[in-house]
Amino acid sequence: MPAIATTNLMTSKDYRKIISDNLSAVLKERQFKKRGPVFSYSNGDLTYFIGIQSSRSSTADVLKVTVNTEITSSLILKLNDTSLPIENQRHYTRRIGSYLNDQQDKWWIVDSQQSAEITARDIIAIIKDKVLPNFEALGTTNDLARLWKNGGYIGITEGQRKHFLTLLEKASD
Repeated sequence: MPAIATTNLMTSKDYRKIISDNLSAVLKERQFKKRGPVFSYSNGDLTYFIGIQSSRSSTADVLKVTVNTEITSSLILKLNDTSLPIENQRHYTRRIGSYLNDQQDKWWIVDSQQSAEITARDIIAIIKDKVLPNFEALGTTNDLARLWKNGGYIGITEGQRKHFLTLLEKASD
């Protein structure tokens, strides 16, 4: 009888776990907690989120993945009269590709253990070099307000920017 070739078939779920586990090791050092595909850290004023997003075009064997970064202000949450649950409210969102030089949306195609490990290293490098320093620069709600006042409102609409600034101005009166 001929020998049957055995292969270690991995699925997109396995690839996602490799990426998530590698990212977890780095972010736990910085006190981020993991819930599902999202890592979060709160400094009491702002909560920072780093989320792994799989594309709908992923298959059982091929994972297409990107990363979203977001910030929520606890002060704006208190001031904003909305029925949206806290986990659905963000005051700053930015896709990982916007941290790169070409500012293009970035998706990784993962179809092997090796490509999952390479993807994890790529994502971790961007998070360490770009995302975490950006989070540190935006350490308070006042930092977000300063960004918005200077015309920066990444991931929110012009209307949201004006609304959030109005809420903060009224609260400081």
